[in-house]
Amino acid sequence: VDSNSAAKTDIPVLGSVHSLETFSSNDGPGIRALLFLQGCSKRCQYCSNPETRCIVDPYKCPEVAVSDKQIGKVLEKYKQFLQPNNGGITVSGGEPLMQPDFLRLVFGRAKKLSLTTAIDTAGHGNKEIWDKVLPQTDYVMLCLKAMDLELVSLISGVSNAANIRARDFAKYIRDDYKDIKLSLRWVLLKNMTDTDEEIEALAAFAKQLSPVFTHVELLPYHTLGTEKWEMIGVDYPLENMDPYNYDDAVRVQNKLRQLGVKAELYSK
Repeated sequence: VDSNSAAKTDIPVLGSVHSLETFSSNDGPGIRALLFLQGCSKRCQYCSNPETRCIVDPYKCPEVAVSDKQIGKVLEKYKQFLQPNNGGITVSGGEPLMQPDFLRLVFGRAKKLSLTTAIDTAGHGNKEIWDKVLPQTDYVMLCLKAMDLELVSLISGVSNAANIRARDFAKYIRDDYKDIKLSLRWVLLKNMTDTDEEIEALAAFAKQLSPVFTHVELLPYHTLGTEKWEMIGVDYPLENMDPYNYDDAVRVQNKLRQLGVKAELYSK
């Protein structure tokens, strides 16, 4: 179903949904509903939701099918808690930009309830996809994985072209959607994404994204979710890696600040 015709006639569009949480305080401003979509094009080594990777057609698999109208009803139920302090809905995954028509309609319903909208993404897609979603988007949290192309391909399990596209996505927001607030999410992996070369390259890229760029959000590597890999019968690629040290994360934060880039530590 085309999202334009669906929006005009109020015909529900189905999305492939993994889960919905109704209270999050770490994924955008205020209190937020957090919607996890099913399906991802990347194969990140530290993925904490590997069960969301599989791409599933909601029209053939009713067990994952949820309509934009159903999401809207949940948002309406909780809107009095979500509205203050620029709260709203954040859509994660999986990769939310793999379902742009569904995402667009969900965001449209959120906007009618005076809720803000946010995408937690790795920058999938192209301009046609982005133009479906970004007009309804207030915040984008873009996870870049790494700056060196060989390293980012190693981490994400996809080609250089796919990772360059994520950077193009950030520049596209800068050039065409200047009202969006863009933050860069950065997972800290010891001796991989915390080197001087990586942090300096990250800072240089962030500075190119004015005026939409707000801050870097540092996510110290953790082992939460590793049991999910066991559940789906796949060996965890970073089995021998320890959780990232907090003091080291603070040092990276300070380095970014010294380079003139605002940086915050993510905590859950």
